[in-house]
Amino acid sequence: MDPALISTFSALAGTVVGGVTSFATTWMTTTAQNRAARLSAERAKREELYGRFMDELATLYAGALSSSTVDYAKLTGAFALRGRITLLASDAVVAAADRALKFVVDLAMGPPREASEVRRMMDDRNADTITEFARASREELQALRAA
Repeated sequence: MDPALISTFSALAGTVVGGVTSFATTWMTTTAQNRAARLSAERAKREELYGRFMDELATLYAGALSSSTVDYAKLTGAFALRGRITLLASDAVVAAADRALKFVVDLAMGPPREASEVRRMMDDRNADTITEFARASREELQALRAA
């Protein structure tokens, strides 16, 4: 074979390999960046949703401690947020949200609490359903960060 042809084919092959390598690297980098951006947006959306749900729970919880009636307008907002959580969250987060909401409703349907009873409830792990929801949410968000 003519040395000039070998040299030409070698140059062309090197150009093709370099082009394919450059394309593959760019494609892989872009794919990884897009995936990271999607996960970041998903995590931010969940953080905002979970925070709003905890705010609603805290408001309902405070109202339930001082009243023997249920504030249905606020309860509706909490149920709507819980429904959105059901669409996005893991089973553990949904279960924790359900437990927290049921606890607050049960609390609201009971009699008003005395200050000493409220203080005892602060030490009762069974009465700390908002923190349980927060822990489940944090675990899910950490899993999203690791993904």
